Amino acid sequence: MDKVLLILLSILIGFILLLIQFFLQSGGLNAIKFSSKNKSPYYKPSFIICGPNNSGKTALFYRLATAESSEQQQQQEDDEGEEEQDQKKGRAKITTTVSSIEPNFGTVTLPITTPSISKPFQLVDYPGHLKYWNLFTKLIKNDITLSNIKGIVVVIDSSSANWTKGSTNANTKSGSGSTSATSSAGAEVEKLTKFLYNLLAITERKQNGIDFLFAVNKSDLFDSVPTHKIRSTLEVEIDKLIHNEINNVDKTSGIDAIGEDVDEGANDGSNGGEYGSGSGSGAGSGAGAGGYRENMREFWLSIIGSSEGQFTFDKLEGNMDFLSGSVLKNKIDKWESWFDEKVVNS
Repeated sequence: MDKVLLILLSILIGFILLLIQFFLQSGGLNAIKFSSKNKSPYYKPSFIICGPNNSGKTALFYRLATAESSEQQQQQEDDEGEEEQDQKKGRAKITTTVSSIEPNFGTVTLPITTPSISKPFQLVDYPGHLKYWNLFTKLIKNDITLSNIKGIVVVIDSSSANWTKGSTNANTKSGSGSTSATSSAGAEVEKLTKFLYNLLAITERKQNGIDFLFAVNKSDLFDSVPTHKIRSTLEVEIDKLIHNEINNVDKTSGIDAIGEDVDEGANDGSNGGEYGSGSGSGAGSGAGAGGYRENMREFWLSIIGSSEGQFTFDKLEGNMDFLSGSVLKNKIDKWESWFDEKVVNS
């Protein structure tokens, strides 16, 4: 009997030693500490502001991150003297900003209209340069994660110069100059369309999608394009990309043109994810590119229903709201209400 116990004890000791050895080889306590620190500092409930350059993203970011709601300002002004009101208006004045070359991170307290129950949310202002696409997808998929994104704001410059392709001006002295302006206007819409084409293919993978606010900025300008026209233009352009992707089996829809601008982001070792890599330099060749394009075709076919279907924003899972306003004129009440709605209804 004693020999049997000794044998069993020896087996137990040997098993424990094997476990200890395995634990040490796997990194031991250092591995445990590393895994606990592996979570990104940006992993928190967030709202993301993005869109083309010079559309007003950064100005809106600082307005939301630092200013109080219009109702709060009005209430405080009622209790202040005229001199104090003038000083406050001077502080609240929106100043112009330059295009960001790196993301801005801040905090917005929501709901804005009900401070007593408000909570802080991370607010991200991401640069509009397409060359940062790979880094952008890494941020939303790996760092923040889709589950933490409460909404995405796409700020759009509604001035007609960005939306009217038009014809060349016969009265212009230099025909080449007019043609250049026309192609530039079309290029801005094309860049935004490609950006949305890729971004929606990511956000719609989340159950029920992610809600978007298309903040149509500069609506106070005399040449501002109506919100409904901007929406219909984007639907038409995205539909063209989808059908080009579906029908050209051996070619891309042209979305890989973003890869010409993202080589810097791709070369720095960032992982753009399933769709981000498709827009990077790696999307143009190899089996990975073929798999990416096939996934995109399958995804967009599921959205429009068939190769004869037509894309509209109403077919997406997430809510797509187009609301006009002006950051410079401080007319952002409708946008603030959108933020409050996302928090209250979540």
